[in-house]
Amino acid sequence: MTQRVPVVENILNANDRLAEENRARLDAAGVFAVNLMASPGAGKTSLIEQTLPRLADRLRVAVVDGDIATSIDADRAAAAGAQAAIQVNTGGECHLDAGMLHGALNQLDPTQFDLL
Repeated sequence: MTQRVPVVENILNANDRLAEENRARLDAAGVFAVNLMASPGAGKTSLIEQTLPRLADRLRVAVVDGDIATSIDADRAAAAGAQAAIQVNTGGECHLDAGMLHGALNQLDPTQFDLL
């Protein structure tokens, strides 16, 4: 028989609060943020590489890239024309959480970008 244990407090509350802070910071700077997620090898970085040159005349773009251990994808984004490319090494995680993004945003001046 399966039993459910009620959780009294949402364990993601801290992440949610930090995500709200990240969003408010980007909103205050007028930055439009896109979260691109897919399986490894799906073409996320290739899409970024193809998109950046097409936006270069119109938008100032920064990229925050999550990778388990390397900076290859952030390097590719920078080579494709991102004004800033921040690499977050996730240490085995397959996604960026709000804290990881918060750390990356602390390395950027959001007022210098239109798109993240």
